[in-house]
Amino acid sequence: MSKNLILQYYIPYESFDADLGGIDMPDWAKAGSENAQKYAEYCGADYLLLHDRYFEHLDPRLDSIRMHHDPQFDQYDNVMKMDLDMLCNTNDNIFESFDQEADVAMVHELGVHTGNPAGWLKRVMDVPQYQRGIIAYGKLLFDDKNWMFPKSKLYPKERFRYMNGGLQLWTKHGRLKAREHFTSIDHYVLHTRYTEQMYVNLQLSQPIFNVYELDTYWNRMPYQWGNGNWPDGKISHFLARDKFNMPRLWEGMKIGKISRDCSWCKTGS
Repeated sequence: MSKNLILQYYIPYESFDADLGGIDMPDWAKAGSENAQKYAEYCGADYLLLHDRYFEHLDPRLDSIRMHHDPQFDQYDNVMKMDLDMLCNTNDNIFESFDQEADVAMVHELGVHTGNPAGWLKRVMDVPQYQRGIIAYGKLLFDDKNWMFPKSKLYPKERFRYMNGGLQLWTKHGRLKAREHFTSIDHYVLHTRYTEQMYVNLQLSQPIFNVYELDTYWNRMPYQWGNGNWPDGKISHFLARDKFNMPRLWEGMKIGKISRDCSWCKTGS
């Protein structure tokens, strides 16, 4: 039987988004942590919430790649890093929902090239290297003027595969491979101004990595929600200040008023 872990971390927000949370965990983060811990129990996985910094000289969000470097996680067959601003609402066990031969399972952000984030993503991706463009950096990094992100296998009509970093499910062999083949994080920070999501997508463009694409409902964001903008994911991801809705929704899930398909959510309190 596999030994699995759901990993989360909370580091206080700073600067323009300081209102999202200070030294003490805000209510939305507590809701995300409690929900993830319950889901871990349902899946037969361990749960760990970290507060300490690993890459102390880097943007705190880059700590999401800690699992590749920190040997304390080598005891686990599978580690799922899940952001605190997510709520699980499914009876499906994610650890049984992907190919164990893969290195990592993640979700392509469906609609990212045409939906609300499209303008931002184009400004991030398509500008020249001197403006810290990510595609230009990829060509530099891999010394290939024709380099490009691969296409999504599940959603081939999308311009290219762009996986959201909020949910990353890594096998042990995938993490060890990343430890060996991921390029310098410091070089990335020096040449770009972005965080872990771009870094992970760049690294996983290398053909050596076997990437399993989970469908969109495993990491579903507000601009993707149907049904009157109601969270509709197996795991819903609350961006920006949508996070403040999480405590109310989690309480509704616990008393059975809000449920997609989630028997373990109904704690009655």
